[in-house]
Amino acid sequence: MPSLPPLDIKRKINHASHVVLLGAGASLAAFPAGDANGRKLPLMRNLVEVVGLGDLLAAHGVHENHEDFEALYDGLAVDNTNPELLRTLEDQLHAYFAAMQLPEEVTLYDLLLLSLREKDVIATFNWDPFLAQAFRRNRSIRRLPKILFLHGNVEVGACREHRRSGFIEQRCSECGNLMEPSRLLFPVKHKDYTSDPFIRSEWEQLQWALERAYLVTIFGYSAPATDVEARSLLLNKWMENPTRELAEIDIVDIRPREAIKSSWADFFVRQHYGIFPDVRRTISFHHPRRSCEAFAMATLQQDPWTENDLPPVQRLEDLHAWLRPLLEEEASGMFSGRPCTKI
Repeated sequence: MPSLPPLDIKRKINHASHVVLLGAGASLAAFPAGDANGRKLPLMRNLVEVVGLGDLLAAHGVHENHEDFEALYDGLAVDNTNPELLRTLEDQLHAYFAAMQLPEEVTLYDLLLLSLREKDVIATFNWDPFLAQAFRRNRSIRRLPKILFLHGNVEVGACREHRRSGFIEQRCSECGNLMEPSRLLFPVKHKDYTSDPFIRSEWEQLQWALERAYLVTIFGYSAPATDVEARSLLLNKWMENPTRELAEIDIVDIRPREAIKSSWADFFVRQHYGIFPDVRRTISFHHPRRSCEAFAMATLQQDPWTENDLPPVQRLEDLHAWLRPLLEEEASGMFSGRPCTKI
């Protein structure tokens, strides 16, 4: 028999987590025109061109696989005859992404962060700074979800000696030294998520959350068959989740539906999944900060809540003001399921 989620019926609070995974497609969907200054977000197929790595690679005699950067880097790393080139590639990638700036207006990442609570997790495979920058500027909302960086990120780092991590400008609480930048590049066919202490810790936290999740949203990540290690780490802990048969997975992807189902079939339980072309159609955007509660009330209690869609505002202060009734409920420890006032 499947286990029930930790739902407090009297208070209408579900303590299970909502886990969101972000791939490159998520940032591209959120910022199709690039950052605040028009700097474009590359994908692996055009990264060499967009970041401007062609001349560097040509100077080292690398003329193939420019359309598949992961395969290109994998070959260089496995061969390991040019460590200077590997270091320079990482440095140039870091510099390109670190220069990106979040637009001033409300973005999809602001909405995503504010649609979840402190029990929830957003884990990203992306190097861009947008999730971290959105987290910083929304920190006045105290109960934000945990954010994890599964492939490193230009905005985060670690003190390896004292096993502390944080934003790149922060200092270690033990020694006072600035955080060292996190590593970005790993060979794709045999990615090692355990030897780097920072990366290992991020994955361990994600696995802990997946084992306890009631909702999982996968946005713009295709679970490539080449990244065997990532897929195994995700699937193994999801399979150990005791509420998995009652839980739901939503996939946000613009690929054909059958291709998406084929990619994720081993994660699905019967018909407990949804496939959407737009993340705004998923449950956390219809029931912000109450996704696990709304799903449990509809499926376990047969008492669906009225949708409470996030408003189409441009200013963060307007969005924060709209959220205030939900935040007040959270402080009181008693949820109502009532929608906020429409804007």
